[in-house]
Amino acid sequence: MSPLSSNARLGGCWDPCQEPFLHGSPRHAQSWPSPRWRKQQRSPGEFFFPIRTRDRRWRRVRAMRIVGLTGGIASGKTTVSNLFKSHGVPVVDADLVARDVVRKGTGGWKKVVAAFGDDILLENGEIDRACLGQIVFSDATKRQLLNRLLAPYISFGIFWEVVKLWIRGSKVIILDVPLLFEAKMDQWTAPIIVVWVDPETQVTRLMARDDISQEQAKNKIHAQTALDWKKTKAHMVIDNSDVSECSAGQDMNIRTNL
Repeated sequence: MSPLSSNARLGGCWDPCQEPFLHGSPRHAQSWPSPRWRKQQRSPGEFFFPIRTRDRRWRRVRAMRIVGLTGGIASGKTTVSNLFKSHGVPVVDADLVARDVVRKGTGGWKKVVAAFGDDILLENGEIDRACLGQIVFSDATKRQLLNRLLAPYISFGIFWEVVKLWIRGSKVIILDVPLLFEAKMDQWTAPIIVVWVDPETQVTRLMARDDISQEQAKNKIHAQTALDWKKTKAHMVIDNSDVSECSAGQDMNIRTNL
């Protein structure tokens, strides 16, 4: 089950048209949302938050648009994310959230240590991400277990980051999530941008980046959903096989299409 689908309000994706906000008197339950409101459709990627006016009626306000950004390991997604940041577009990075939820002493840290043992810990008590990565990339069952343990913490972390940006008045944000489709978060984002790279270049980059063998690189890539499949689900595809193209022409293409 998706970390967001279990609760429509989680991740800031709650739509008042789908779920009653008040559980009080029948008068409130019947008067909100109004029939006119029910007819309004939330387009993908739009966030709505309820406000109560002086006449005690509920209204919804378009708070922001959430753009989905995803790709694969060593595809250059971070490069594209940094391009958005350089143009002042706020980015919620799921990888950074995932690091925070497994810091020593947190709930996520306790769950992971209980499941994988003390062997994955460094001397200072923090989780050895490299060691844990080798374990989960070589065993699909353990990888699914790790995702299941951390999904609630990561989902809440993303939700809180989105709320903070909404409070600051952001109208458009980038949701940078490697597992955007796998976690079913794609249904809450629009447009969806997929950073694509040809398989040969992806293997070469990963070998150079992580200083690993070709076989290890291929195992890591095959442990993820294929980029060619993600490409078919995207509204926009950035071919990052040539870094120079992504840094120049693709940059303008991103800004003019959002």
